[in-house]
Amino acid sequence: MACAPTAAFDSLAQRVIYGLRLMYSEFAPATGTNASEKAQAKLHTLLGAMIDALYAKPSLLNLPAHPDEAFQLYELNNAKPELDKAFQAVCKELYGFYKCLYITALHGEITPQGLSVGNAALKEYKTTCKPPYQTLLAEVGLKLTKNKAGVVLTADSELLHALKLLAEQVPVNVNKWTPFVLANFAGCSFTNDFGHLLPRADAASQSDGLLLQLQSRCLAEGYTQTVQCTLSLTNIEYNICFRTQIGGFHIVYSARKRRLVHFGTLNGIGEKAMLADFANLSADLQAHFIRICAPCSHCLGCTKGGRNTVFAVDVAYEGNAYRLCPVFPQHDWEDADRPLLEVLIKYHAAQERYGTDWKTK
Repeated sequence: MACAPTAAFDSLAQRVIYGLRLMYSEFAPATGTNASEKAQAKLHTLLGAMIDALYAKPSLLNLPAHPDEAFQLYELNNAKPELDKAFQAVCKELYGFYKCLYITALHGEITPQGLSVGNAALKEYKTTCKPPYQTLLAEVGLKLTKNKAGVVLTADSELLHALKLLAEQVPVNVNKWTPFVLANFAGCSFTNDFGHLLPRADAASQSDGLLLQLQSRCLAEGYTQTVQCTLSLTNIEYNICFRTQIGGFHIVYSARKRRLVHFGTLNGIGEKAMLADFANLSADLQAHFIRICAPCSHCLGCTKGGRNTVFAVDVAYEGNAYRLCPVFPQHDWEDADRPLLEVLIKYHAAQERYGTDWKTK
């Protein structure tokens, strides 16, 4: 599965599909199942080849032919409504395809004729079989047929058992908004292991191993790591977090952003207290706050119509006076370098001290 850094794509659809390629798992079989390792490996190869075919020719799934375009890191979706609609149009088709395949595999029955799922289950889970789904699956030798009773997927029995196993491995009811984690199914992860994502994010962002060094440093200092992959109606993304009790780092891949990978801090808890104690911060933390906090513009948004006092804090730095606003500081960056990572690790340690009042509430 190719995952080299890419600056531009032939179309917006290709940009989104690239996220599937980057997210696609390294093969690791589930053990103790009725699907052999050989069958699981065969399915893994087949579904990966299907994504490669779709990347080369997005029209296989009848994806919109919108030219390549993306949001800058600082841009909100509503800043470009037409671009937002274009991303949704592509993601909706991808989501619909994988949902159909997932529901068929999970709720279907393997018979001599193939993997069959009835109309009642399709209706219950609000999925349908569209002609482009049949076209894409046919590229890798799978036959999807729609009849009066429902849908039948035809392949050899071992492969169908592997597909059903894959569907059964998908986490469900993660929260009230997530009935199933479709990204795990699309990524063909039999073990729900996505340890490959950070090295691929490092390669895609051309960070030359720096993100891997950050992982090693964080884990050595007691941070906990979590990984969340998302294939939704609006985006393909994954989020790798290294957390302290209060703060931490996140490394984010998002198909919607011009620079596909960005990183930053999880939150700004404790920042106002740090600014209030600015004179006692280390020199590098002081410089960090000068860089990330904008001067107060007297917009009075922080007062919420006069109900609060102004949040801005007066500080002195290198002989100059600053009135810094802690409401909207910079927390995300497109380029990582060692000095920035080092100061952010100090910043997280400061959050543990200055954010204690918040933690105990």
